[in-house]
Amino acid sequence: MIKKLIERSYLKQPVFNSLLSVKNRLVVLCLCFFVVPLYGQEIKILTWGDYLSESVVKTFTKKTGHTVKLYYYDSGPELSAMLTNGQGSQFDLVLADNEVTGHYGKEGLFQSLTSISIDNVQYNNLQSQQACSQYGIPYAQGTMGIIYRSSISKTVIDSWQNLLSPPKEHVGTTMMFKDDIDTIAIALLAQGLDPFSVDEDELKSAYLLLSAQTKDLLRYGYSVSYVLRQGKSSQLTLAPSYSDDLKTIKRASSQNDWKYVVPKEGTLFFVDCFTAPSDAVVKEGTKAFLAFINDPVMASKNAQDIGFYTTNEAALLISSDEYKNDREISPSAEILKRSYKYKRLPESDVIIRNKMVTLLQTQE
Repeated sequence: MIKKLIERSYLKQPVFNSLLSVKNRLVVLCLCFFVVPLYGQEIKILTWGDYLSESVVKTFTKKTGHTVKLYYYDSGPELSAMLTNGQGSQFDLVLADNEVTGHYGKEGLFQSLTSISIDNVQYNNLQSQQACSQYGIPYAQGTMGIIYRSSISKTVIDSWQNLLSPPKEHVGTTMMFKDDIDTIAIALLAQGLDPFSVDEDELKSAYLLLSAQTKDLLRYGYSVSYVLRQGKSSQLTLAPSYSDDLKTIKRASSQNDWKYVVPKEGTLFFVDCFTAPSDAVVKEGTKAFLAFINDPVMASKNAQDIGFYTTNEAALLISSDEYKNDREISPSAEILKRSYKYKRLPESDVIIRNKMVTLLQTQE
């Protein structure tokens, strides 16, 4: 086609022969254009803070030429608000738990990823693939629990009641989630109730517990975000947390006495998934990143650097024994027996919980 276009332009001109060399150079130039690799693309990812290894991201850029830009959210309600008001469309990938992934996928805000060919995703365990459904690619799995500084605690921390009514050594240095699901779930679990209860009396009881806790709090929020901002100046000594937060808290605060425990009353179990907004084009750089982060070697390094339990079975096989046997991040069979899986509540009940958390923050 290029040759015909050039010939049509110059065939009737007497200087045509002198331009043959120019034509040949153009043809060579065009052929070279098609064999040169695509320019590096920027992949924008919305995620929790400190949830991707900086070293792994740098290696990805070095090997592929693609760059990664990270954006952060602090809570489930914040993520939901961003997705429902259209802000999600500015990102190439969103890291969300399996309940959010499934719900907003069905709502048309996330696209199906199962029809897209992406290398290495087959290494994720079957349970995590089912949890993330067609809208997500598994990344991590874990539990909700309590983190505390063991050098300060004089009381054994093993119950949600320890968080809702902090021992005196933790008064004024305790944080609480500002999450419409997890905050209320903690108060329900503390009473031996279903964390997803919609019973009006049980929700009132949960609210009273949380209201009484307010006077003892440092603040509401996500402990990781607070410690990343405060660093060594962090006053935090007790907080609800996720099993994958422990290493970040230790590193950011330079306090190595932090412990993580799953309370005896039970907990919530989650799988986090990479998702793609429905109106985002899954570009080559995005597919390259997903393949890279699921490569067993990179998946193992990433999980061990950050301190979360990977869903990648091939990565587990090559990970250190210390990592595989770390019971603070790896839920035991006993813990799984007393764990609830996240599920979607009716919208009316989500609104009630959201109002409860909003009211609690006004007492702060």
